[in-house]
Amino acid sequence: MKMGYRLLNRWCIVLLSVGYSITSMAETTVLIATGEYQPWASESLKHKGFVSHVIDEAFKRAGDYKVEFKFLPWKRAYESAKKGDYHATSFWFHSADREHDFIYSTPVMSEKTVFFHLKTNPLKAWHKLTDLSDRTIGATIGYTYTKEFWDLAKSGKLQVQTASADDKNFKKLFASRIDLFPMGTVAGFGLLAEKFDQSVVHLIDFNPKPLVEAKGHLLFSRKHTGSEQLVKDFNKGIKQLQSEGLLDKWREDLLVGAYKK
Repeated sequence: MKMGYRLLNRWCIVLLSVGYSITSMAETTVLIATGEYQPWASESLKHKGFVSHVIDEAFKRAGDYKVEFKFLPWKRAYESAKKGDYHATSFWFHSADREHDFIYSTPVMSEKTVFFHLKTNPLKAWHKLTDLSDRTIGATIGYTYTKEFWDLAKSGKLQVQTASADDKNFKKLFASRIDLFPMGTVAGFGLLAEKFDQSVVHLIDFNPKPLVEAKGHLLFSRKHTGSEQLVKDFNKGIKQLQSEGLLDKWREDLLVGAYKK
C-alpha cells in the first residue's frame, strides 16, 4: 500500500512539473494589423521594417509575448483593429478622434512629412496650406496628414486627388497629373529607390517646410479588455530598448538601408 502511495506521489510530482513547464512556456500572441510603408513597415524587408522590428523586440522585453503582423491596406488595417479583429494597429500619427477607439502607445518612430514635386515644377516658399490652393495635391487613402489638410480638402479650398497607394501618387506626380505629394522624407525616398528606375528618380525634389513633423504610435483597440495592460507592458519594453541604445542604432541602420533583404 505504501508503495502505491509513493508511486502516486511521484506521478503527481511529474504531472505538476509538466504542467508548470507548459504554463511557463505559454506565450500571449499579439495580433497587429499594419500596412506597407517602406522602410518603416513592409513584408519584404528584414524584420518587416524598422517599426515592426521595434514593436517585436519591445514585446520580447516586456514578457511572454509573441507578435504576429498582418499586412493589409491601411484603411482596412485601421478599421479591423477598431472592431477588435486585432489587438492593435501599427503605426499611426496622433489624432484626437481616434482616442475613443484606441489607446496610444509610446511613440515608435518620428518623421517629417514634406511635399514632393517635380524639379521642373518647383514649390516656392509657403506659409499656410491655403497658399497651395492653386496646386493639385495627391493624397493616399487612409493616411492622417493633418486635420486641417483634410478639412480644407473637404471644403474645396485645397485641390486633393486620392489614390490607394503611395507609388500610385508618385506615378501621377511623374505624369504631371498632380503637382504635389506629401510623404515622409525617409519613406518617400525609400519608395522611389525601391519602385522606380533611377533614371527618373532624379527628377523629384521636395520642399523642406514640413506639412507635419509627427510621431507614429502603436494603437491598441479598446475592444480588448487586456489592452491597458498590453500598453503598459509594451511601453516598458520601449523604455528598455531606449536604455540599451538600440533605437538610435536601428535608426542609423534604417538610414543606410540595412533593412533591405
